Amino acid sequence: MAVNILLEDESGEQRRAEPVAVSEPMVAGIMVAGDVALSVAIAGLAAMLDDLPSRLPLLTLVQLLLFVGWKYAFGLYPGHGLARAQRMRQAALAVLAGLVSSVGLVEIIARLAIGSHLVFPFWPILVAAVAMGLSDPLARRILSRLGRWQQPVFIFGGGEAAIAMVRQLAFYPYLGFRAVCIVDDTSVYIADDHQGIPVIRFRELSNHAGLLAITNTAVVVEQSVERSFILRLYTTGIFRRILLVPNCHDLISLKSHIRRVGSMMAIEAGSERPSPLVQRGKRLFDLVASGGALVVLGPLLWLLGVLVRYDSPGPALFRQPRWAGADREFTAVKFRTMHIDGERRLRRYFLSHPEAEREYARFRKLDNDPRVTRLGRFLRATSLDELPQLLNVWRGDMSIVGPRPYTMDELGKLGPATDILGLVRPGITGFWQVSGRNQRTFRERIEMDCYYVRNFSPWLDLWIIYRTVVAVLLKEGK
Repeated sequence: MAVNILLEDESGEQRRAEPVAVSEPMVAGIMVAGDVALSVAIAGLAAMLDDLPSRLPLLTLVQLLLFVGWKYAFGLYPGHGLARAQRMRQAALAVLAGLVSSVGLVEIIARLAIGSHLVFPFWPILVAAVAMGLSDPLARRILSRLGRWQQPVFIFGGGEAAIAMVRQLAFYPYLGFRAVCIVDDTSVYIADDHQGIPVIRFRELSNHAGLLAITNTAVVVEQSVERSFILRLYTTGIFRRILLVPNCHDLISLKSHIRRVGSMMAIEAGSERPSPLVQRGKRLFDLVASGGALVVLGPLLWLLGVLVRYDSPGPALFRQPRWAGADREFTAVKFRTMHIDGERRLRRYFLSHPEAEREYARFRKLDNDPRVTRLGRFLRATSLDELPQLLNVWRGDMSIVGPRPYTMDELGKLGPATDILGLVRPGITGFWQVSGRNQRTFRERIEMDCYYVRNFSPWLDLWIIYRTVVAVLLKEGK
């Protein structure tokens, strides 16, 4: 059974929402303008390097603008609300369609206008394909840094349900939604605000005309809103898009579909358990990837093992029992990154740094862990300490991508999440590791691992692998 573990602000800190002054059309316009400018630059470069006839640079530009058209057709401008796996799939399909249509356009024009085969440089199309694929995550990152990615949304509903929705939108900022107002017509008493987000009655919407003018989306939490109010909201036409969160939201994943049952709507909830075919495909990928990596990285593994033993007394590898689902366990292997008397060092450190003990209780990690060796800090920052787990993948204990391999003493803290996490093999890398691993609490890691299992797809695995490579290169680990 799927679980939805609501995130808690365990620190108790009150965070005020950042002001939002950007509309969805504005975000889309910025992204389109960026891709058009990129197309013009590539076409201009092709004209200079290849000394093309006068009519061909224009044709090159038209070819490259086809990529922009396909990205628009696949909903990537701006693509708010798309999960990461969905966005990666849409971007890949848009680039593939752009490649095919660009080549086809040359052939059509050559046959109709010239009557013969047209010799045309192909490299600008390949450069544009790569550039258009990379421009999507780059544009979102830049817009996020500038505070121009997330569009404002109004949340309709009261109590804990509305607060939980605010937490979810903050938890997944890549969706492009930011709560700016909570409209509560069901609670008897309401606070003036929640962490800086105003809480109002429906009749007070006119007081927020400035925000309403740039807001297209409303989120309605069904369980806390009366049906008559939902119908009233639909008929007012204030919002172009209304997202209705049903009572069974914790059973819905990206694999769910909307179905018609006569004149009524139904939601087909996708099964959480991967099909046998998908499981075999994932296992085949794990065998090929881990086997190839062990062969290629063999010399590096040997060198790191020697350096670990030279850096501090003790064995090169650290072995620890990890949970493998149900009542099964396996021995995970990693390069040792801690002193062999690490627990004694940690207890002594807590005596003089009580705030570090609270940090460890919340995150199960420390920024300045006294147990970690000098080389261990480098191995953790680059995630090279995880490489020996390729042996676990080859043996079938783990997968390349999957939930975190929880220790046996952490098993009791998973609660009902054990049911869903036990459906798949744990992974060397996973969703939470590439989604702010150093800032995530233990409860948030569980939530993200559950999200991965419920929404598993090859596209999600590819995105996680891509983000893992970026994290290793940028040394985002600890």
